[in-house]
Amino acid sequence: MKKIILVLMLCLVSFSFAGQFGLYQVAPTLGVIIPEDPFDMGFQVGAKANVGSLMDGKIGLYPVLNYWRTGAENFDDYTLSNIKLGVDFHYDLNQYFQGLYAGAGLAMNIVKSEFTVDYGPYYGGKQSYDDSNNEFGFCVFGGYNFEMSGKPLFVEAKYDLINNLNTLGVKVGMFFDMKK
Repeated sequence: MKKIILVLMLCLVSFSFAGQFGLYQVAPTLGVIIPEDPFDMGFQVGAKANVGSLMDGKIGLYPVLNYWRTGAENFDDYTLSNIKLGVDFHYDLNQYFQGLYAGAGLAMNIVKSEFTVDYGPYYGGKQSYDDSNNEFGFCVFGGYNFEMSGKPLFVEAKYDLINNLNTLGVKVGMFFDMKK
């Protein structure tokens, strides 16, 4: 619980330093997630919002909410899921290539694992187990903003460093303007 409060306080402090704070854009996202072995590739859904910038517009603030779920190789009844709440700091690299950005972020991750073990008929049959942990995480990412048919889209690759579980994710999303 202390970690969740720490991440929320960090988000609030970041937003208080924003030059022009507000909800400017919201983007639903969809993508794939590739966790460390022995886990399989899974799917992710989420959202991110543009709420302003720091340092005279050089660093953008983007709160993120993401959910992903995957299974494990050679285990039929094993699932691993994560709910991520955090903030990403985007640095535009437009001076090098139009639309390119990179950044880093901090997040609180609620990682949940569920699995079933079959002990056989003589040892109690099937037994289900689950475990949930709150983990503080850090990420680095790079992305590209572009337009398709007049709609602002982006594609982003992100590497999340979570205690005992690092993941690589690739996602796409479309921004919707909230303020004019």
